[in-house]
Amino acid sequence: MRIGILTKVFTAELVALYRERWEIELAFDEIKNHLGPSGPIRSRTPEGVRQELWAYLAVHHAIRRFAHTAALARPAADADRVSYLKCVRIIRRSIPSQLGATTAKLARSLTEAGWEARSRLLPVRRNRDCPRAIKKPSRMARAENPCQRRHGPTRPDGPTTQPRRRRAAAGPVGQR
Repeated sequence: MRIGILTKVFTAELVALYRERWEIELAFDEIKNHLGPSGPIRSRTPEGVRQELWAYLAVHHAIRRFAHTAALARPAADADRVSYLKCVRIIRRSIPSQLGATTAKLARSLTEAGWEARSRLLPVRRNRDCPRAIKKPSRMARAENPCQRRHGPTRPDGPTTQPRRRRAAAGPVGQR
């Protein structure tokens, strides 16, 4: 009895998480297209590459944390609805003005930036619950072995008696 209840709870939680399966792809897109360099990584040593990648991940985390904090302001909204690109632009624009700022000014600036990030929320994302299916069966899946692909299906008493059709060789242009 108790196992059945746990199974139902686990299944419901798994279904809810399954809809979030593409979030990692969106995070890769955010880092690659909106945060990272437009070309290859600039570092030339393995340690420099590692340091640069960790820097991109740390900045991405900080921007996502800012978006999450902005989403939690009253009335709370889903953090997925706060635009990542808008947050990147807000932060890039506000960094030069923060030099030599006091703690009170930084707190006020962060609050205003959060309001700006929430000013136009993205539409609610659709539930990604499309079942997985083979869209186009491959020819490899139909054949049982490689010989059947070349010579056609075999019968228990031997190969088929019908000869394979061959394409006629094309002559010079206009003589078909």
